[in-house]
Amino acid sequence: MPSALTLIGSLIFASLSFLAGRFYAESERILSEKRKHYLEFLSILPPLQDTYNDSTKEEFLTALRPAMEYVPRLMFYADKSVIMAWGVLLQKYLEAHAKLTPGCPDHASEYKALSMAQNDLVLEMRRDSFRWSIFNYSGKSRVPEKLDIPKS
Repeated sequence: MPSALTLIGSLIFASLSFLAGRFYAESERILSEKRKHYLEFLSILPPLQDTYNDSTKEEFLTALRPAMEYVPRLMFYADKSVIMAWGVLLQKYLEAHAKLTPGCPDHASEYKALSMAQNDLVLEMRRDSFRWSIFNYSGKSRVPEKLDIPKS
């Protein structure tokens, strides 16, 4: 009788361990995919210094086009806070491009706001892709709940 209970207990424990391992492996695979897509997305963003260039709005939007074309993949994998951070970054890109010229000071307030928005995006991506890791950042987010989209 005790050996039968030990056998049944061992089978139950093995089954639960197998299911937990499968859940963990699948979660790690998904998080690995997120990290890969996040890194690809960050690599196609135009450099922040491009806002100082004397380019037209159309030329600047052409530079942003690869990132805009990548957004559907980003939306598939990303958490809401990452999408909101991207929206804020896009707004800051456009505001900085509209106000900055080659003659502006190196660290103008628009450029600082743009770099802070990029840092927020990276932080939210890191927070999302390391969600169940002990290395995850758990501080308060600076990303707003809703985007303030100006009517033009």
